[in-house]
Amino acid sequence: MMSKHITRKRIAMFAMLLFPFVAGGCSMNPATGKKHLIFISQEQEISIGTEAAPEFEKEFEGKVPNQELQAYVQMVGSKVSAVSEREGIPYEFTLVASKIPNAFALPGGKIFITAGLMSKMTNERQLAAVLGHETGHVAAQHNVMGMQRQVGVAVLVDIAGQLAGEDKAGAAEAVTKVVAGMAGLRYSRNDEYEADELGIRYMTRAGYNPWGMVELLTVLLNLSESEPGSLTEMFQTHPLTTKRIEEAKEIIEDKHKDFSPTKADPNAARFLRMRRILFSAVSELAEK
Repeated sequence: MMSKHITRKRIAMFAMLLFPFVAGGCSMNPATGKKHLIFISQEQEISIGTEAAPEFEKEFEGKVPNQELQAYVQMVGSKVSAVSEREGIPYEFTLVASKIPNAFALPGGKIFITAGLMSKMTNERQLAAVLGHETGHVAAQHNVMGMQRQVGVAVLVDIAGQLAGEDKAGAAEAVTKVVAGMAGLRYSRNDEYEADELGIRYMTRAGYNPWGMVELLTVLLNLSESEPGSLTEMFQTHPLTTKRIEEAKEIIEDKHKDFSPTKADPNAARFLRMRRILFSAVSELAEK
């Protein structure tokens, strides 16, 4: 049997060998103030999202083919992402045609919202809330850390290396792994609370009433009760509980007392006009 002294010595040696790698990947996240072990660079993170984005668009029936709608979603998304703490992230917001309510964020700032989710909203601050929430996932690097858990650090580092190389076949295989990894990614409840809090922070900084977050979560909760099957996919990746609504209310009442939950959204008419355009665009797609 190996002596305890030798075992401890080997553990200490292993720790010394591992320390430079771990220390190199450990950094303070500017959005959360927490230290995280991230084993790919920001440039690699952006590359992963950029390469995987076209496949994700296909998974959700492609972009809604209306430039005015896409520009509108990008405008609202840009307002909330411009005030996030992570610098150098090229945020891009895309409206996809799927009727299934959902929203998701790839590593590096590629954010998608489905026509099915946007159609359930009633004002612009609710849209700002969901795009702020997804921006929060990117800012906190929840998706990168989730992929590290989902596919493993070694595989993620290999994916990043393949995308950086000139091997087209290897890059295509890497994209497939990213899509599979993101499809199976599940955020924890703590991730969701944190993304809600960051979303509230960003939408408020951008000039939106933070009560839009409570409205959004309430819309989703009511929809889950009236149409339980419609949000199955979204709830698998974004757990929703009544506690999330309570937490959002507490944050707003504590940090944003100047905002009233009953004050009308000044951009509601603009949103409703865009939603009518969305209904028309989706109808045209269905006829093709």
